[in-house]
Amino acid sequence: MVAAVNGIRYGGYPPNIAAALSLARWEIFTPVNGARGRGVLQLAVLFVTETVSRYRSETLRQAWLAASSEADVGIVTVSVSSFVDRQLLASITSYPSDRNLFILTSVRNLGDLVQPIKRTVCSGATQKLYTLL
Repeated sequence: MVAAVNGIRYGGYPPNIAAALSLARWEIFTPVNGARGRGVLQLAVLFVTETVSRYRSETLRQAWLAASSEADVGIVTVSVSSFVDRQLLASITSYPSDRNLFILTSVRNLGDLVQPIKRTVCSGATQKLYTLL
C-alpha cells in the first residue's frame, strides 16, 4: 500500500476529492465495471493528502450522492497528512466515522492500517451517509 500511494502522480493539480467521488460513482461502481448492485457492499477507500477549501461544498455534495440510495457507496477515508480539514473528512466518511476515518501524519505509517481497513471491508460494518442526513 505504501508503494502504491508513493507512486501516485497527478500532474501538479490540487487534490479534488469531489472529482474523485464523482469518478467513483460514474465510472468505478458501475455494473459494466464489475459492481454487483444492491445488497453487495460497495466501499471506496479514499486516500487524502490535503483538502482544498474551494472544493468543500462540492465535496460534501458528491459524498452525499455517492452514499445515496441509488449509488450506495460506502466511504472509508485515510488521510496521510496533517494538512487536512478533519471536519470535512469526518463529514464525507461513512458512519461511524470514528471507525472509518484514519488520520496518519506520514505515509510511512500506512502499513499499520492494512488490518483495520481489511476488517472494515470484510465486515461491511459501515452505515451509509444518507441515512444520517
